[in-house]
Amino acid sequence: MNKQMKTLLSLLALSLLSPFILAEPTDVRLAIIIDDLGNSLEKGLDAIALPGNITFAVMPHRKHSVTLATRAGRLGKEVILHAPMSTVNQRDLGPGALHEGLTEQHFKDKLVYAINSIPYVQGVNNHMGSHLTTQKDHMLWVMQVLKQKTLFFVDSRTSANSLAYQTAIQSGVHSARRDIFLDNIAHVDHIHQQFKKALAIAQKYGSAIAIGHPHASTLKYLKAVLPQLNDSHVKLHYVSDLLKAGISSRPHPDSSITPINSPSLDQLVRQLQAKNKEVH
Repeated sequence: MNKQMKTLLSLLALSLLSPFILAEPTDVRLAIIIDDLGNSLEKGLDAIALPGNITFAVMPHRKHSVTLATRAGRLGKEVILHAPMSTVNQRDLGPGALHEGLTEQHFKDKLVYAINSIPYVQGVNNHMGSHLTTQKDHMLWVMQVLKQKTLFFVDSRTSANSLAYQTAIQSGVHSARRDIFLDNIAHVDHIHQQFKKALAIAQKYGSAIAIGHPHASTLKYLKAVLPQLNDSHVKLHYVSDLLKAGISSRPHPDSSITPINSPSLDQLVRQLQAKNKEVH
């Protein structure tokens, strides 16, 4: 058989096999924000001890805010201000709350004071804010401060009518939007489904931002699951890393998203729940 014939046969074999050759999966990026740090030292330290590149949102002027922000920052973790903002049902938000009753100067001074109170701060997201994030003028004041401070903003999307992300982009502030709340129901089964939805979003769009809280169930779940990502194509990133790399546009929420199929994670969660039952 001459050389030309061998080459043709090789090309034919390759063309027949090619439909069955699976490409290596592309790495996808997942960012996790843990909100509400500052009130409980124990819960805050447990959250900061989670493995991987997690972003911690610290509330201003709480008993343990400075201690926890300093701890996270010294460990190289990403720290952001969890800025309390007014709600449609006028919930009590505690110290540092931003609301529409403030003058522009008082509003901005209050935000600057909160930012300056958090060591290692790199960005801001909203705590509550179902009302204030829908107010264009007040969101503009927020972004003017963040622009001056060179901080990014994450819209927690506590309202479907939020103008925060749009105003940030228009103001030249690096900004992103939450994709998933992990623990709006603080039960492991729900957290697991939400986590798998976050992975599905990341696979579809290249990245996803999930927000959780320092609930015992959330921390136990993440402590068990996050190490499983080490050998996968899902990479845990800080929010700032996602912003630097660019975040593709997507509908919020994306109603087409369903949890990924992951038998290995499902089995891990069943084992976690079995251990919890043994303890109790």
